[in-house]
Amino acid sequence: MNFKNIFAYCLMGMAAFGFTSCNDDWNDEQYQHYIGFVAPLDTEGSSVGVTTVYVPLTRVDDNGAPLYGEHGLSHYELPVQVSGSTVHPSDITVNIVHSDTLDYLNPARFSDRRDIWFKDMSGFAEYPSSITIPGGKDIALLKIKFDFRNLDLSDKYVLPITVDHPMRNPLKNFATAMLRVLPYTDYSGVYQATNLKYYLVEKNGKDNEEPGAMNTVQTYAVSDDEVFFYAGTINEESQIRKNFKIFAKFIPEEADGSKGRVVLTPDPASPEMAFEQISEAHYTILEVNDEVQSYIKRKTVIINGVDYKYSDTLTAPGTSIDYHIKGTMTMERKLNTQKPEEDQIEF
Repeated sequence: MNFKNIFAYCLMGMAAFGFTSCNDDWNDEQYQHYIGFVAPLDTEGSSVGVTTVYVPLTRVDDNGAPLYGEHGLSHYELPVQVSGSTVHPSDITVNIVHSDTLDYLNPARFSDRRDIWFKDMSGFAEYPSSITIPGGKDIALLKIKFDFRNLDLSDKYVLPITVDHPMRNPLKNFATAMLRVLPYTDYSGVYQATNLKYYLVEKNGKDNEEPGAMNTVQTYAVSDDEVFFYAGTINEESQIRKNFKIFAKFIPEEADGSKGRVVLTPDPASPEMAFEQISEAHYTILEVNDEVQSYIKRKTVIINGVDYKYSDTLTAPGTSIDYHIKGTMTMERKLNTQKPEEDQIEF
């Protein structure tokens, strides 16, 4: 290609793009340097409009001891990001402040159902008031410390924080992080319960011969060895859920913790549930490597012999409906050993 052709192509380009110069435009900044969080919003389930993050109930060190000295203390590292097509040259200090977004989100999402409104988690969290993103870097990690020791997960807690900076991202879902934090342990999560049946107990004390089928049972971490779940088919959307909490304590009987007993007890605040564990349940934890993908580990928790009864006097006031629940619950986690476990936990 000769000089005349090159000159002609430049003229054509200048005409097509408003007489811009024929230079290396890709070396210039194509997008504004905006600052925001990496916290994509949930688009389905009970957490639409917030970001569900899973955090170990207790952070431990390399020896398995509590990192912060006590059980129930943990942290989460939230990415703070500078957008743009070029690297910013100097340090940027970003202020992090509380957001009032819950005041608007709750009424818009749940209307008058205040019993299922998201609660502000600020009283259980601690984070620095500012963070510095070093020059030449796109991301810095904001360490948020959590105290789960007195957190009742029958309520849904959200930590609302936002960026306070002139370069704040104009998109609200980037500038503000709405973190629905769920602490987890080896025993908490969603159990498949297709082999768990519920029976109506007739007046003669016998089970109805046509049991109802269960789908899943979600369990919530209480301590490192204890979870709670809701009796029968009651779930976290029920207005009466807090009256039907059942605690399950896992008691190892093997040195490696792979087998043991599960003791079920009712919430002392709900004697009207008339809870009774008919027989003791047992658990088994199985860990196997995937036969094809060696870096994948399958971890399965099986609870056999679930067998309990309870009464419901709240669904239909003035009457008592008695239930008998029995069967097996199973939870499997498919874990990529090359990634942090908390990035893979899903309820």
